[in-house]
Amino acid sequence: MRRNLHYLNSLLLPLMAFVALSKGGWWGLFPWAVVFGVVAIIELFLPENTDNYHDKTEALPAGILGAHLIAHGALLGYWGWLFSRGHYTWWEGLLSALAVGFNSGASGIVVAHEMLHRKGKWWQAGARFLLACAGNLYFYVTHIRMHHRYVGTELDYSSARQGESLYAFLWRTIRGQFRWAWHSEKERLEKLGLSPWTLKNFMLQTGVGFVLLIAYLTLCGGLWGALAMILQAGVAHFLLEYVNYIEHYGLARQIEEPIRPWHSWESNKYLSRFFLVDLTRHSDHHLHGAKSYHTLNALEQAPKLPTGYAGMLYLALIPPLWQRIMDAKLPAPIKIKAAPPSSS
Repeated sequence: MRRNLHYLNSLLLPLMAFVALSKGGWWGLFPWAVVFGVVAIIELFLPENTDNYHDKTEALPAGILGAHLIAHGALLGYWGWLFSRGHYTWWEGLLSALAVGFNSGASGIVVAHEMLHRKGKWWQAGARFLLACAGNLYFYVTHIRMHHRYVGTELDYSSARQGESLYAFLWRTIRGQFRWAWHSEKERLEKLGLSPWTLKNFMLQTGVGFVLLIAYLTLCGGLWGALAMILQAGVAHFLLEYVNYIEHYGLARQIEEPIRPWHSWESNKYLSRFFLVDLTRHSDHHLHGAKSYHTLNALEQAPKLPTGYAGMLYLALIPPLWQRIMDAKLPAPIKIKAAPPSSS
């Protein structure tokens, strides 16, 4: 139970968003100030937390994922209610979108990622709901079919190349993943004798869900409610792809090469680990995609980020500084010895 209890820290993310919405005004920046201000500074000085002890029980880890799902749905409902009560001026409504978008990216999509790796229709439905809340039409399709299969190769739009800035990566990855996901779903549905223009298309499912949420916020807050919903989706997309950027930058792999620990960056900073339900132990996740988050291990061979996920943002926003620091940390290519020829 000991390690599992630490994951309760992750519920501070939706809690901060609730506080920001209820206060209004400049409080929309509250979650950003805490995570990218306080947490980013603290993690510069925190040692790596590499303890690999984990609890076997699944009850609390699964319950935490469910709590995030409920909290995010409640957050959107509460947000619409506040709009309908005239709680926000137009600029406060847009600032509140930053708090909701923060939770959509840091809680919603992170939890959706964990859910879509789990078997069971309810887990899969939960993942699609959270992605619909974030307005993300492609992640459910591309993450396992493309990213986990082609990570680090030229076929993976989610892997940042050496020398590629965050800005160039954002432009390439979102367009590329969207196109790839559509073609993948079209191909899947054609094998079933169906048109891609059906609600069996996972992209259209999440798209319809997002449109319904925009309609809800429009009813509650008019034009500014609709714009706020779209803005929070943009924020969530940015956080998702920023994380993709720092998790695989420059770690190239050949298509025929097995996935190894050195194909993903790892961070074991305490707050990043437990706020993001061990998403930061990304190397072990790519080696064992079906492992539950609370059983992921720190791997000695995984390249280490210089700080936690929050602090890495400042480097990523300044490409020359990013490349100067991160290119020097890139591991040297490791040659895998071929098996000796059979004597038979």
